[in-house]
Amino acid sequence: MKHWKRLLALLLSGAMALSLFACNTTAKTTGGDPSASPSAAVSADPSADPSPSASPEIVADLTQPPLMFAAGVNPEDVMLTVNGEDVPADRFFYLLGQACMSTQQYFSYFGLNLADMPDAAGELLEQGVRLTIYHTLMRQKAAELGCLPTDAQMEEVRQAMEQADLDTAAPYWDLSDDSVRFIFELTPYYDNVKDAVTHEPDEQELSEYLAAQKVYRVKHILLKTVDDSRQPLADDVIAQKRAQAEDLLSQLQGVGADGLEAKFDELMMAHSEDNPQNNPDGYTTSSGQMVAEFEAASLSLEEGGLSGIVETEFGYHIILRLPLTDEAKDQYREQFQVDAMEDLAAQWIEEAQVTRAAALDSLNAIDFYVRLSAYHQALAEKDGSAESGGVG
Repeated sequence: MKHWKRLLALLLSGAMALSLFACNTTAKTTGGDPSASPSAAVSADPSADPSPSASPEIVADLTQPPLMFAAGVNPEDVMLTVNGEDVPADRFFYLLGQACMSTQQYFSYFGLNLADMPDAAGELLEQGVRLTIYHTLMRQKAAELGCLPTDAQMEEVRQAMEQADLDTAAPYWDLSDDSVRFIFELTPYYDNVKDAVTHEPDEQELSEYLAAQKVYRVKHILLKTVDDSRQPLADDVIAQKRAQAEDLLSQLQGVGADGLEAKFDELMMAHSEDNPQNNPDGYTTSSGQMVAEFEAASLSLEEGGLSGIVETEFGYHIILRLPLTDEAKDQYREQFQVDAMEDLAAQWIEEAQVTRAAALDSLNAIDFYVRLSAYHQALAEKDGSAESGGVG
């Protein structure tokens, strides 16, 4: 839960600029995979699973357009003006919906819904505003820097729009043709501006960046001292786990450097209770992503170094630190550029002349999302009934 504000900030980055989902027909949609970069997919579903967000007390009025029902606005109403450019409601609320959707997905890992987190409404609204300003500025900066989408990129956009089921999605979002195109053009505008204002790091820059981010790669053997609900095991069982950890550590300490990783892998696969088959190459991560004791022990090791027994809230760990793979370094090379881009974008946002519509002052982002989810769910059920021959 402590990372939810960080998640919202990540919506602005190239690594997670938007989490949009493509669909064929909404009645059949249950979700999809979030994009690795700004997506061109127009979704007919605001959440990977609309039911957690849709309140059973809300009866959607399908005689109203979706934005009127969910937020009391018309699609063409101006919600923001960015450096003199008006942003219509359909575009703003689509982007706000994506911010809500991504946050709902995050909460779902903890068994929570946005409706359970009323204190998040104000932050969500501001992230929706910031996300809208961000992507509006990308177009303005592309024109300013002379890096507008190429003919080839626009042909890709055209083909993507042809392949999309826009007729199905339209009733769910009330998007104008201009706003649909805006969404489909997010990727080329973002990519072109990023390429124009950042550069790929050389080896020295990459090394300094990795050190600053405290990026490391480890394998570990975990012997759990808690059950699946994180309740402590019996004292005698914990004592047995400690003795087992000491025995495994003793076996590893007797192995030379050349054979240490192979022996570690053997014992990890045989004894670790952290599903090592899912991560046979270990974890590549950075500061703040692991529990404090695990991170501190990992960062204290040199590459190739073996820890002692490290106790965390999950149990006893034995950690082997390893060099970063070339694949991981390539990913961080790209992240170097993304971070540089975000630093510039933050400056551009601060410098932008932004006027907000009065309607935003009273808008509750979570109420909007819950009502929109109820509307989408009702419309999906109606479409499903019609497809099966029922009365819509």
